[in-house]
Amino acid sequence: MTAEGACVTLPIALTNFAHYTAPLRRFGASSLGRMFVLAIGLAAMTAFTIPELQKSASIWLSACLWCCLGYFAVEAYVRARTAFQAGKARSYLLSASGIVDLAAIVPVPIALACGVAEPTAWLLASLWVLKLAQNSPGFAQLARVFVLEARPLASVLALFLIVLFLSSAAMHVLERDEQPAAFGSLPQSLWWAVVTLTTTGYGDEVPRTHLGHLLGAFVMICGIATFGLWTGILATGFAAESRRRNFIQTWDLVSKVPFFQTLDPSAIAEITHMLRRLEVPARTAVIRRGRVGDCMYFIADGEVEVDVKPTPVRLATGSFFGELALLGDSVRSANVVTTLPSTLLILDLADFRTLTAHHPELARAIDAEGKRRMSENQRLHELQVQSGASPL
Repeated sequence: MTAEGACVTLPIALTNFAHYTAPLRRFGASSLGRMFVLAIGLAAMTAFTIPELQKSASIWLSACLWCCLGYFAVEAYVRARTAFQAGKARSYLLSASGIVDLAAIVPVPIALACGVAEPTAWLLASLWVLKLAQNSPGFAQLARVFVLEARPLASVLALFLIVLFLSSAAMHVLERDEQPAAFGSLPQSLWWAVVTLTTTGYGDEVPRTHLGHLLGAFVMICGIATFGLWTGILATGFAAESRRRNFIQTWDLVSKVPFFQTLDPSAIAEITHMLRRLEVPARTAVIRRGRVGDCMYFIADGEVEVDVKPTPVRLATGSFFGELALLGDSVRSANVVTTLPSTLLILDLADFRTLTAHHPELARAIDAEGKRRMSENQRLHELQVQSGASPL
């Protein structure tokens, strides 16, 4: 092959390679691909700690771990390059995501370079599990809950410490003569207090005196109450944060719907509380003909197709559908299917009546559009009858 032929063949080969490996590269760049690599890496690290597998499959396990490390290194490089191009290199390096990327790729090579045994060095791959928290909105939301509920949590922590030290001191006084080996010092009594207050109850140190039994029962009850308070604070805070986040997202969607843009902010806030947000993939049935309807839909983003004869109608962002079942006949008169991934806002029947009572102008607009569509459906039905077609 001549040099010119090689120059022509090489780009073609690279193009073909890029074409055929595109699905694999898309999978590797997805969250599912990242989780798959993480699971394989952690499984290989776990297997590396088994002596029998170290002898029989050491090469394969090491190769698998190096491949996973290379994957995380490429992922970190892509993130860093994107941050540098956007002028956010410093914020990326100091962010939790940047620190997690460094923790995933740096410790193992450093440990191997320092002469640490390979099975021991690869234990540092357990830091890869931090990837689960990377770019996860749930963890960010939980962190915000801890910040917002810091004072109540700190108050419960203070209560925990008070009960911990007072109970350990009291148990030391009550049991030190009976069990000097178990309660002869305050640190030993603190260990018992921690185990009992957290309701773990290892049973390695237990009181023998009657007063010690009474104190132990009191400490266990205090432990249940303390952790119940912590759980309640976190659960309430997480629920409130979820509602706040959903409200903001729904508010943004509602404000973009032309049907609601004439309303004042207080009315939009009222409607936002009524609407439910629904993410629907493409080619998914939203409404089926003949079913009883109890809600209507607003299209915040995407597109749907209404299956009416003779020509289906497509509704885009800002439109609404399903109102006919709420205005008159409760039976759905057409199938509605999404043509694109869509974000829908659902208004239930009870909220629909409240909305129309508080905002007559919206009621008139919905009623006018509903009557127009009903008359259109009636006209199409008459045309089908006249042409001899069987009506649906």
